Amino acid sequence: MRILHTIGGTAPTSTDAALLSTLRWQIGRGCHVVLSASRRAAITEAARAAGLTLAPAELESGFAGREAVILRAAVRNHAIELIHVHDHTASIPALMCADLCPIVRTFDDLPEAALPFDHVIVGAAGLRSRLIKAELAEPDHVTVASGAVEARMERILEAYERAIVRSITGRLIPARFVAGRPELRRLAPVAAE
Repeated sequence: MRILHTIGGTAPTSTDAALLSTLRWQIGRGCHVVLSASRRAAITEAARAAGLTLAPAELESGFAGREAVILRAAVRNHAIELIHVHDHTASIPALMCADLCPIVRTFDDLPEAALPFDHVIVGAAGLRSRLIKAELAEPDHVTVASGAVEARMERILEAYERAIVRSITGRLIPARFVAGRPELRRLAPVAAE
């Protein structure tokens, strides 16, 4: 899987280390991972030191159209299959790439408006319930990634697969086809349904 992670903010956050850990885990699983962040972002230097592929973009510049062009180029140059947005600042430029690949967004808090993303990842079941109750997302479009590290990472990859299949077929991949080890997962049974 080819994933573009986007971060718009430049200030260090408490989730930077966890995100770098996720990127390393995904690379270890054979994913091609690219990080798009500002050259001034705190995470950029750590990502560079870790040997991650970078696609610099000033996503907080206020020029969403320009930044979307940069993200679109990164999607094409790296044959990206999915964009994972990690903050509000990167949302608009990423959504301007929705015609190229599915967009997955991580939320830590309840957003104010409905979510135009292909899939949403949250860290707690309570937040998922509040999103659904507020009618900000459909139940099948929200994944809770919590628990042990390995289980959380697997749930994130499952969310990616569901978003990709949904973008291709217009419907969600049934959960029974994403269970098991990643190397054994096959999307062919979905096409046969």
